[in-house]
Amino acid sequence: MIYTIVIALIVLLIILAVIVGAVQQHKQRLELDRRKKMARFRNSLEQIEDLIHMSSFFPVGKSMLVVLNSRALEVLKSMNSTSSSKDYQARIQDYEERIQSVDRNDTSLISEDFEIPQNDKQIIAMINGLKRLRGTLRSEHSRGRVDSNVFSVEDQRLTKLQLKISIETLIRRGRHAYESQMLGSARQYYEKALRTIEDQNFSDDYTTSRQQSIQQALEQIAQELKDAHARDKEKHKKEDDLEELFQPKKKW
Repeated sequence: MIYTIVIALIVLLIILAVIVGAVQQHKQRLELDRRKKMARFRNSLEQIEDLIHMSSFFPVGKSMLVVLNSRALEVLKSMNSTSSSKDYQARIQDYEERIQSVDRNDTSLISEDFEIPQNDKQIIAMINGLKRLRGTLRSEHSRGRVDSNVFSVEDQRLTKLQLKISIETLIRRGRHAYESQMLGSARQYYEKALRTIEDQNFSDDYTTSRQQSIQQALEQIAQELKDAHARDKEKHKKEDDLEELFQPKKKW
């Protein structure tokens, strides 16, 4: 009898140990999943807050800022529900106040100040930032969180801004090449800028004026290349004439 009870107790202890181990493993998996979620949320929040900071360098509308702040608010709420913290709650309140202070359908510009950087790395970073802004705007619109009119205005604004950066950068490079007497390179830069404008499905005062100035620059380069070719041809002709003059005469 005692032997049977001992065996039963041992079996019970084994079962309890297995249950405790299973519970611990389940808790560990839940904690691991929670940490993975929090890592994804933190990464998303860092990216969206980076875009909010970056938007201060672009002439975007107030409605675009609401889109970004709303996205950040959503991520913060997800973080707070996954791991409640007073810090998250304070930041949630801060974003809610920001959003409430602005009309989400107000597409007027926050600021018209905008300057294209001289450094190529900064230009690339700026273009990539605009692409990310457009991607976020499209994503929020597809989820029904952005009014169609707001989406149309802001997306077109970002598209034109990206186009302007590309064109002005190409024109600047073309101008520098021209000033360095690198006419072939200058022509390539201006031609690329012209193709960039012609590939667009819209036209406005900016693209029209730039198209005209680029065509004038290309005409000037073409004339200078033509003149240079003529000078080279004349130079080679004179050299050939001199070479023929000083050649020994053949005896017949």
